[in-house]
Amino acid sequence: MRFTPNSLLAGLVFSGFGLLVAADTDATVSTTAAAIPANVTAAVIDLLDANHILHFLDVVDAFGHVSVRNPVNSSQFFMSYAIAPALTTSQHIVTYAINNATAVALTFNSSVVGAKVPTGFAERYIHSEIYKKFPTVMAVVHSHTQEILPFANQATVPFVSQIHTSPAVGDVGVPIFDTRTLSANVLATSALHDLLVRTEAVGDALAAKFVTGSSVVLMRGHGMAVHSTSIRDVVLNTFYVKQDATVQLQGILLGGGRVAPLSLNSLEIANASVTVHGSFVPRAWPLWVKQVDNNPVYENDLRGKAAPAATGF
Repeated sequence: MRFTPNSLLAGLVFSGFGLLVAADTDATVSTTAAAIPANVTAAVIDLLDANHILHFLDVVDAFGHVSVRNPVNSSQFFMSYAIAPALTTSQHIVTYAINNATAVALTFNSSVVGAKVPTGFAERYIHSEIYKKFPTVMAVVHSHTQEILPFANQATVPFVSQIHTSPAVGDVGVPIFDTRTLSANVLATSALHDLLVRTEAVGDALAAKFVTGSSVVLMRGHGMAVHSTSIRDVVLNTFYVKQDATVQLQGILLGGGRVAPLSLNSLEIANASVTVHGSFVPRAWPLWVKQVDNNPVYENDLRGKAAPAATGF
């Protein structure tokens, strides 16, 4: 595999393998699975489990995606190329540059680089722009979860935390991203208006909608984006955002649509966040992993059937 001074990879830590390509000389680089740092492998193990768990929990179907920031190179993230989440294995994982969501290489097959990488998700810009805007974010989910759409498609009733397992929703009202409000400079009149986030500019506009106190943005007619400081946290948060929407809608119906359900207050949300991160995630993750391991649809070819690590990314 040859790299030239003009290569996208020149001068960068390649993929996550910890191999430096000199910016001023040609270099022949050979990488093997053994060269991949252990924490990169561990992060991708969690990423594969996240794909499978989100499908198992009915958060994503054939569509939707989850990513994790490269733990050895914060300017990159890992995500599968365009494939149904349930079917993801290590051979589908791509290393992307956060700067422009460009594919660097197949993470576990370094002979496939740049334009040779299979087609990625059109909406990978959701991930790259969130990582760009929030340096502490380590994981992102985009889903089309049906339960949240009634709240994404109207602005009258704010979507707020209803249950102690969903502090990520917050008490300020989750913002709604609506592509119809974008200027022509962001989404040109001649561009596709199919509600997908296909460019850096639209991804940046979405990332800008996040507000303090909520790690969720609803997307009108589309779905949601959720970010967190770990991949296990973002999976739990995304699942309970779905549950929260069900509870809130039921509360609205129970009240005849006349009274908005009561939200958790800011103190309850702050304390619940500590509890969720500290004890709920470590309890839920091994259960969910066991459940997907027992289903032949899902294959984590890096972990096999081994128990998950006690802590994750």
